[in-house]
Amino acid sequence: MKTINFKIAKPIIIAVIIVMFSSCMKEEPVPTKTQMQGVWTVTNVYNDLGADITSRVQFPVVAFSLSSDNTIVSTAGPLIMYVVYGDSKYTQIASDVDQVFNYASLSFNGGEYFVAGGEVDRFTIEMKLEGLPGQKALTQLLNMLGIAQNYLDVVIYHKFMNVKIEFDSTGNQMTWTIDDQTTATYNTKDQYGNYVLWQGWPVNNFSKCRIVLKKQSVTIQDVVKAHS
Repeated sequence: MKTINFKIAKPIIIAVIIVMFSSCMKEEPVPTKTQMQGVWTVTNVYNDLGADITSRVQFPVVAFSLSSDNTIVSTAGPLIMYVVYGDSKYTQIASDVDQVFNYASLSFNGGEYFVAGGEVDRFTIEMKLEGLPGQKALTQLLNMLGIAQNYLDVVIYHKFMNVKIEFDSTGNQMTWTIDDQTTATYNTKDQYGNYVLWQGWPVNNFSKCRIVLKKQSVTIQDVVKAHS
C-alpha cells in the first residue's frame, strides 16, 4: 500500500477546497432599485419608430436624480409632456416649452419611482408637472393644447406603470422603455392630499418611446450648470 506524500498533496487539497468554497459563494444580484439610485442624464430618446428625438425634449439637458426614499428630482418636464400628449400635440407647444421649464434657474420637477424588491425588469414612475413655482406657465401650455378650463391651474401627477428597465454590463447605462405593457393614470390632489382622477387628457394616448440614460458622478445641479 502506497503512502500519501502530504507535502505534495496539501497544495492540491487546498486548491480543491478553495474552488469548492468559491462555487458555493455565489454573488448576490444587486437589487434593481439600488442600481437605479444616483444621478442620470438622458443621452438618447427614441420614438416608437426608432427615430432619435432627443433634441426636441432637452432644455438644456434631461437629467434625473433618483434617491433611496423613492423621490425624483428632474429636468424631464418637456420629455414628460411629449410622452403624455404625443408628438402632434407636443409640436404645438415645442417653441414655448423652454420658457416654461427654465431649468437654468435650478428649479426642478419632482416625482417618485416605485420598484419591487430584488432584481426586476419593470418599474413605475410618477412625475409631477407644475411649471415654475408661483407661475401659470404650465397652465398656458395646457391652454394651448386645448385642455378644458376647469382642469387648469392644477398640479398633475402623471404615473406610468410597468415601464421596462434594463442595464448594460457595467451598470452605468440604464434604458427605460414605455411600451405596450405600460399603462398610465393621471391625478391631481385634493385639499387633504388624496388623489383625484384627472380627466383632462386620455390616458391611452401617451407616446411609446425608449429612453437611454448614463450615470453621473456629480449632482443634478452640477449637470444643469455644465449644460447651461
